[in-house]
Amino acid sequence: MNSKFLIAFIVCLGSYIFHTMIHLFEYKGYKLAKSKIAHTILTMVISIGYVGWGFMIFSDPVRLDISNYIATPVGLLIGLCGFVIFIWSAKAKRGFNELEHLVTTGIYSKFRNPMYIGIILIHIGFPIASKSLLTLISVLIWTPFIFIWKHMEEKDLEKRFGMEYVEYKKRVKF
Repeated sequence: MNSKFLIAFIVCLGSYIFHTMIHLFEYKGYKLAKSKIAHTILTMVISIGYVGWGFMIFSDPVRLDISNYIATPVGLLIGLCGFVIFIWSAKAKRGFNELEHLVTTGIYSKFRNPMYIGIILIHIGFPIASKSLLTLISVLIWTPFIFIWKHMEEKDLEKRFGMEYVEYKKRVKF
């Protein structure tokens, strides 16, 4: 196994674990987890994790056996769609700050968790485009973390917005 790839994987995995712990502490009601300093550290850790994930793509020792004429356009299309969905959803929420009201318009009228959909598509698309097999397979590790975040976030939104969120969940899937 390539040591650069392994280090990059550990960095990415560590950031996902840290991210999940912060969500868990928020869900449990720890005020420190909701502090600005915790979110600043979390943003830094997530950024470092995605740098690690990028290194995974370029140092992946196992390549997909697919023509560049197929892998590159298909992977870029999936990855860029994910990136656009992620940015579109962040813009709809006016960034990543906690909101005083529930966002249910725009992309949030189609999906409850478009940021997470975007992240999953990014994790699928760009490894396909670069023919990085182990990095593509790693989506099987990252996706359960994302579902954990989704679950905790939705429970928090139910507490904060009550029936408004419950009705929204009935209307809008994932």
